[in-house]
Amino acid sequence: MSQDYLSQDYLSIIGRSADSSEVQRFFQRFNASWNDVISYEGQGVTEASLELFDSVIELEFIKKLSPKSSVTNQADDFIVSNLSLVNHSTEVNEKIGNVEGTLRLSDTIYKAIEVFGKDYQYLKQKGSYCWRKDDVLIEVGQDRASDKISHITLTADSLDVRSIKEVTESLSSSALPKREDENLGAELPDLPYVDEPVTLGYENDVVVERASGSRFGVVVLIAAVIAALLFYDEIAQFFMQLFK
Repeated sequence: MSQDYLSQDYLSIIGRSADSSEVQRFFQRFNASWNDVISYEGQGVTEASLELFDSVIELEFIKKLSPKSSVTNQADDFIVSNLSLVNHSTEVNEKIGNVEGTLRLSDTIYKAIEVFGKDYQYLKQKGSYCWRKDDVLIEVGQDRASDKISHITLTADSLDVRSIKEVTESLSSSALPKREDENLGAELPDLPYVDEPVTLGYENDVVVERASGSRFGVVVLIAAVIAALLFYDEIAQFFMQLFK
């Protein structure tokens, strides 16, 4: 395998559509295809990833904001959001080839500064150096024990990717459920019943209490009427004899 074949301009695929010629050449170079990419649900959007050589190369994709992307799961729906290269061994370093120009994962951090320039930002907490090249953010990690490169991460900072990340952040910070953004017509949640006292507004009205015996008198009167109807003949005969 020639050195020219191993050489790869990884910066050329960052921020590109997964069906672009640059990404397709990347797939062919490492004997991969879109069928090897795994899609999964992220925070509000669909993401995907491709791992090569036991995660030594990891290519991350993010779904475009387009009407068809909510229906299909094809390469033209996704953008390459970032690429990570991790230095595990010399053997793997031979497989991935040059990162940029003559820079390799087996080089020291000083070689990275020579290749990317001295206009960098040093992140002391992470122990890494950062550069910006067009719409790509480059982070190179340093192995503090040997000054060798530990990893290289290339992240897209294009308008497309940034807009998708803004939507993702807004969805993840909202009160909607995880997938509510795709199903805004869902039925209302079943809220627990809470029994609260109700004021009817009769505080100023005069309350008239009914006499305790009034109901009993009504019952006696009704009983007397019923008895009179049942024993009408006997009662009439009794009163006739009484007045004779």
